[in-house]
Amino acid sequence: MSGQDDWDFADADDAKAEIRAAVAYLLNGAAGSDRGDIVRQIIEIVDEVARGLAPGRPDPFDDELPGG
Repeated sequence: MSGQDDWDFADADDAKAEIRAAVAYLLNGAAGSDRGDIVRQIIEIVDEVARGLAPGRPDPFDDELPGG
C-alpha cells in the first residue's frame, strides 16, 4: 500500500475479499516457518489497526512487562 489507508469498498464482503487476496499474495511461495512469520506479522498489523495505532508505531501503553 503506497501510504494510502483509506479505501473505497462496496461492502464488508468486498473488503474481506481484498484482505484474502492480499494474504494469499503475501503467503505465495512461502513455506514452513516463513509462513508462520508472515502470519504473525499480519496479526500484528491487524492488532495495530484495531487499536487505532499508526503503522509501525509502538503502543504507548505497552511497557513490555507481563500482563501488558
